[in-house]
Amino acid sequence: MSSERQMLSFRLPGALFQMRAVAIIRRDGHVLLHRATHEQFWSLPGGRIEFGETASETLQREMLEELGCATRPGPLRFLVENLFVYQGAEVHEVGWYFEVELIDDFPFRTDDICYRAIDGASELEFRWVPNTAEAYGDFPLLPPMLPAQLLDPTPGFRHIIERQT
Repeated sequence: MSSERQMLSFRLPGALFQMRAVAIIRRDGHVLLHRATHEQFWSLPGGRIEFGETASETLQREMLEELGCATRPGPLRFLVENLFVYQGAEVHEVGWYFEVELIDDFPFRTDDICYRAIDGASELEFRWVPNTAEAYGDFPLLPPMLPAQLLDPTPGFRHIIERQT
């Protein structure tokens, strides 16, 4: 197999399918969010799964690339089938959402952006946001079902279908 990275995603005319691994990183009542600086919405950090890579391996790779620190993926919390429209294309995204522990030091400040990174052509900014309904009102988080899921303390795995089309 070629050493070229092969993401588990493909395009069709007017459509995109992708598999994404997502990190739920919590600290002192806060959740780490990120966004591309050209976007108005926030999301949980993560990235597309590569062929031959497990979702937890993806998280370890992506967090090292984006945050510069090692992580330990924990339990799988959600499998999210997310159907939405982005930049005029219909997107079908399957997201594997894991609780993730930061192993290395990572900045923790709650009043502003705590970290910036470059991912391809995008500048990313990271911020610790209180895990409260009020805070999520100030930081529009996608997919839309995510704030309620993050606020729900019920343990265990959930399969979620989010249809925004």
